[in-house]
Amino acid sequence: MCAKVVLLVGVLLACSLAVSGEVFTALVHMEGLVSAERQLVESLNMYINQERKRLDELDRFADSVEKSLEKSGNDPSQYLHHPVNVFQLLNRYYNGWMKLGDMVYQDNARDFMANLSLQQYQFPSSEDYKGAAVALRRLQETYELTTASIARGQVGTNGLNLTSRDCYLIGREAYLEENWEHTKKWMLEALNQFDEEKDQGQLDVNLVYDHLAFSEYKLNNVKKAIYYTKLLLQNDPAFPRARTNLDYFTQILENEPEKYDVPQSNVTKRSLDPEHERYEQLCRQADPIPKGMHQKLICYYDDRNRNPRLVLSPVKVEVLHVDPDLFMFRDLLTEGEMNRLKELASPKLARATARNAATGQFEPVEYRISKSGWLGPSDDPLGYVTRIDQHIEDVTGLEMDTAEQLQVVNYGIGGHYEPHYDFARKGEDAFSSLGAGNRIATVLFYMSDVELGGATVFPLVGARVAPSKGDAAFWLNLKRSGEGDLRTRHAACPVLVGSKWVCNKWIHERGQEFRLPCTSNPDQ
Repeated sequence: MCAKVVLLVGVLLACSLAVSGEVFTALVHMEGLVSAERQLVESLNMYINQERKRLDELDRFADSVEKSLEKSGNDPSQYLHHPVNVFQLLNRYYNGWMKLGDMVYQDNARDFMANLSLQQYQFPSSEDYKGAAVALRRLQETYELTTASIARGQVGTNGLNLTSRDCYLIGREAYLEENWEHTKKWMLEALNQFDEEKDQGQLDVNLVYDHLAFSEYKLNNVKKAIYYTKLLLQNDPAFPRARTNLDYFTQILENEPEKYDVPQSNVTKRSLDPEHERYEQLCRQADPIPKGMHQKLICYYDDRNRNPRLVLSPVKVEVLHVDPDLFMFRDLLTEGEMNRLKELASPKLARATARNAATGQFEPVEYRISKSGWLGPSDDPLGYVTRIDQHIEDVTGLEMDTAEQLQVVNYGIGGHYEPHYDFARKGEDAFSSLGAGNRIATVLFYMSDVELGGATVFPLVGARVAPSKGDAAFWLNLKRSGEGDLRTRHAACPVLVGSKWVCNKWIHERGQEFRLPCTSNPDQ
């Protein structure tokens, strides 16, 4: 903008001199024109350089998009199964397409701008972009991944490399959230990627040094903070606040050596409560089957006491855990049924909510990242929902009239649901608005295979269920006394690579009096 203003002023000056008719009559006046032309060509060169830089940046961006689209092939759904690909897609929109307007907006760009404006309603928001960066860090923590393995596309298949700028932006988001350990990790990876890149014009390395210095200071590693600040000053002695920071770091190191002049570990261990630590362990790997448990984990066919609908096609049951009992119904949904549920639910998908224990209301929470939609029989004129409800009743032997609607859920990048109960505990509102009592049982359909991650885990008992398309996990949330079984506390592990589709059916107490008789013994 400054160059354009200078250029405009120079043009106006030349025009005013020409109109006066006094220029050519005296060389002294021509000297003024020479000076004006020097200013004009200087401002013109500034404008040309800015335009060249703008076009070079556009060319780099277009080239990176074309390479990514070439990588995606003809199957965008498979391409989007990888979290790094999702982040880069959101990053290109948020830090690329959304900001191209300022660079491209000119007379010959009207058609492009019209198209850009037309499509802008579907662009990801800042929340989407930030959420993708947070999801990558969540995956990194849960599955103990290095920044290098993520940045170099070494997680799963079809992963693209992150650029040095991508790594910087992830670190920048961590910095804004005051997550100093992740700021440090991603800024260091940004430097590693920067050293290997042929085109190093995408990243201002001084910003990386600045963020590294501050994160090291916040981690009490002042010697490293001083080291990175000195590197910054070597590159740019006039960098804002760098000199002041260096003086401050040096002073506190001298004044409090017992706090800051100590050996620093390269890795800061996260402080996790035992349950969350156990949850992440199970997400990474299943426990060995306990001694003496093998003979109890059996598979069998079950026609539910000669149920007419199961006599010729009994349900295939696998016992996954005993006490509490956890079952898997194999091949319970057909491909057509799963496709139908996805088709019906897709327009209804909205940010998934969790129940507030104090109010009983459902609201969005950070510990549950997914989108869900509810389906009842009236949503499906073809009768698939009704047929599935009947199938659930047949294989569980429980009444469906008081059950909740089917809840179809899709987990995106790093989608997860941290440890929770499906039932309402004592003192909590037991779904009074439904008038059907507490949630006595859960049926969890898996409607997709997941390449990596996405398991359902039970931290208190060490059970782990890997998603398997068409199968359904089943367990009782309540004991026969009506007391909640605290051992059923479970979680959905973050999806590392792939897309996870599930469908829940929560069955309530009312109507089960004769199907699942109760007892007054609180231990049963």
